[in-house]
Amino acid sequence: MSYLSRYVFFSAMMLALPVICRGAIAESILAKNISIHVNSMRLGTVLKTIEQKGNFTFSYNSNIVKTDSLVTINADNWTIKEVLDRMLLNRFEYKETRNFVILRYAPLQLSLTTEKAIADGDWYNISGFVTDELSGKKLEHASVYDRVLLQSTLTGKDGHFELHLKNNGKPVTLTISKEFYKDTTITFLSGVTVNPSQSPFDEDGYMISNGDDGIENTSLGRFFLSTKQRIQAANLRGLIAQAPFQASAIPGVSTHGEFSGQVVNTVSLNAVGGYNAGVDGFELGLIFNLDKGDVGAVQIAGIFNVVGRNVNGVQVGGLYNTVLGSVRGIQLSLLHNGVQRDLSGIQLSGLLNYTRGQASGIQLAALGNIIGQKFSGVQAAALFNYARNLRGVQLGLVNIADTSSGYSIGLINIVRYGYHKLALSTNEILHANVALKTGSKNLYTIWLGGMRVNDNSKLYAFGLGFGRELGMGSRLSLNPELSQQYVYQGNWARTNMLSRLDACLTYKFGKSFSVNAGPSLNFFYSDQRGPVNGYAYVRDLHHSFINGSNSWSGWVGWTVGLSFF
Repeated sequence: MSYLSRYVFFSAMMLALPVICRGAIAESILAKNISIHVNSMRLGTVLKTIEQKGNFTFSYNSNIVKTDSLVTINADNWTIKEVLDRMLLNRFEYKETRNFVILRYAPLQLSLTTEKAIADGDWYNISGFVTDELSGKKLEHASVYDRVLLQSTLTGKDGHFELHLKNNGKPVTLTISKEFYKDTTITFLSGVTVNPSQSPFDEDGYMISNGDDGIENTSLGRFFLSTKQRIQAANLRGLIAQAPFQASAIPGVSTHGEFSGQVVNTVSLNAVGGYNAGVDGFELGLIFNLDKGDVGAVQIAGIFNVVGRNVNGVQVGGLYNTVLGSVRGIQLSLLHNGVQRDLSGIQLSGLLNYTRGQASGIQLAALGNIIGQKFSGVQAAALFNYARNLRGVQLGLVNIADTSSGYSIGLINIVRYGYHKLALSTNEILHANVALKTGSKNLYTIWLGGMRVNDNSKLYAFGLGFGRELGMGSRLSLNPELSQQYVYQGNWARTNMLSRLDACLTYKFGKSFSVNAGPSLNFFYSDQRGPVNGYAYVRDLHHSFINGSNSWSGWVGWTVGLSFF
């Protein structure tokens, strides 16, 4: 073997050694062997089974991967890639990153024809055409990018592209992506300085994206983002890089150009508004911020923030905040805060707070608060609160829940599958009383009215109260109830207020009928100094234990009644 041959051989071995070592250290997920036997099982269930067998997680666009479709496969000691190819009919490509496998719908194949690849001083110019490999058709709106230098372009109507890259004497690797096509990567022997990411991303400096971020499809995304940016987002779904800083005038006019939607920045400063893959530090937009991925630490906008995934930190919007994922932290706005998944923290708004998923923490709003699932914490609003499953406290004029093991405090409290009673009773002052009790066993609201049936000593009363059911067995309970009633003694100009604490034992004969009886403690305030003809005078109906007062009286009474429903 000649000296030149030996030199080439050993050089090749040295170049291949890192790859071989890395492969030996970390086996490819797709190369793992598994056995799986299923017959007409949902694809989503099969993917979960493969995740468990391979000890990893899939990431995919749930709108494209039809998890309800039925799969039949019998595989003994096949690689995970072979299993996926068979189930998905070779219509997807796979990318491994950390402990994830991204499924990307790509039934077609791209082809790149190089027109020019020339080094010119500090720059390297590359141009060419992108075509459909099968038909040869030139493809418009394909993304051509260097994923390390974060530079990209889109092909024109004739499939043509041109890129100007910094020449630092190292190879240039271009990747071509287009929705529904498999990615194609080509390396040019030129110079480019590579700055590896020092972040919790994969070894190439990229993090995964599940493809469901979707801010490009919101009304604000369609309004503020250009067609090119939305095409890039569709083409490069799943590719996210990291950079320390971005400055933007408007989306697309920034230090990352049209590639800004694929970059997670540590700091993002936006004169009018910015568009990022995410922020892992601080973002300030004088008008707005649009982030397709996660946002961490602090985000502030003069008018609004829209985040496609999760917020972990503080988000402040002049008018409103919208998060398509979850929030762990604080949301502040003048009008509206919206979270499509879960909340753990505080929402404070001048108008409305909305969380579609479950929540724990505090919601404060002038108008109302809405939680779509389970809620543990405090909801407080001037008008209304709603939680599907309340395990905390609601404070508002109207409080509504589907189920509740918490407390609703307000003028109207409704629990759809909670405590609903129609009660009829009599006591020492009023012969006939009717009460509507709604809420939960922990705390229910009482709307009540009553009358004394006697032509010469009439009384009418109406008021509001609260009660609680304390279980004492399967059929027996204690119901302490506190109420406040106005008692009409024949003169509306006078104040006659009855405060009453009832402690009734209740016996249930079934789900819809019960009887109750018990003592009561009463305090009555009145500035009416005498009876009106035809009406009773409450002070004459009992013996008061309060002496020396013309306005106050007190006594111990009783209640006997029936409850329905």
